[in-house]
Amino acid sequence: MVPARWPTLDPARCVPCGLCEVACVEARTGRTGLVPDAPIVLEQRRLRIRVHSGLASLDVCVHCADHPCIPVCPHRALLAFPNGRVDLIEPRCTGCGHCIAACGYGAIRRATSLDIAVKCDGCAPLDRAPACIEACPSGALSLVVR
Repeated sequence: MVPARWPTLDPARCVPCGLCEVACVEARTGRTGLVPDAPIVLEQRRLRIRVHSGLASLDVCVHCADHPCIPVCPHRALLAFPNGRVDLIEPRCTGCGHCIAACGYGAIRRATSLDIAVKCDGCAPLDRAPACIEACPSGALSLVVR
């Protein structure tokens, strides 16, 4: 079984440059040369860095124990596994937004151009290390595996 995995952030090391968000979208789309404020990056990123009072935080799925996003999905696009991993099966998603509203972490976002919801999955479906971690110039991102 594939373990639950997601990036975590050391806010003291983060220099909110946005390169992790760019790498996320480039890994999914195959495009290169994107910049942090490009519309495609802002819309299709599966993780998001936010800065509050000068401190960076990371919005990603933490595979919470009660999975509030799962029961509200009318299309069974979200699945929980015995190890706690929560996957979003993008082909099943219709973009209704119920899961977005249910997620208390801001980890699920609407990608309007794709007409679906998206969330970080640690690049597991791409069979690679998370692109965001590889792209982080300050080493602020690391991988949690459970």
